[in-house]
Amino acid sequence: MAFTRMTIDGFGQLELNNVAFRRDGRVEAQCALDETDFADDPAENGMLLAVDRVARKVRFCEADEKLPIALNYTAEHMYDERANALKDFKLERGTFLPRLGYLSVGELFTTNCVGYDNTEFADDDALIAKLEKIGAATSPVTIYGGISQEGAIALSETAPTVGPVLLAVEYTTMPDGTDGIKFQVLSA
Repeated sequence: MAFTRMTIDGFGQLELNNVAFRRDGRVEAQCALDETDFADDPAENGMLLAVDRVARKVRFCEADEKLPIALNYTAEHMYDERANALKDFKLERGTFLPRLGYLSVGELFTTNCVGYDNTEFADDDALIAKLEKIGAATSPVTIYGGISQEGAIALSETAPTVGPVLLAVEYTTMPDGTDGIKFQVLSA
């Protein structure tokens, strides 16, 4: 059993389709990336991360996470005109503070920052075959999203029992034409 990230070109991207946290203030922008969790890995847009307001840190989620979970939607900063696409943005520790939104029921967003347990989906092709059946007239499938210890949204045919519960409502594309998944928040 190993968590496998869906293969993408570059880093995670996020499209906020219908979320209220930007308008109603359910935003966290005063906590730094944890020195241990993000020592070698960057934060990517579309990650679900734990917010520790006491320590003023953002970190990867634990399997039995008790802290609030928020969606990373940090504004992209481009420092190289040769790599200025959304897929090229990553947030490294010690630079800017991340911007995260606390989700609520019914919100919609699209991301490619996802992964899966390779015992449930053998590889990307098996995952995509299932994703293409979302909403199908015959033999539809239900795919859920939840937290992972790597930050990427964990996909499963079983609803998560810890953290937010996301429902994959459409297998679609990101603004640059790469694969993406549209999620609806069932519980936050």
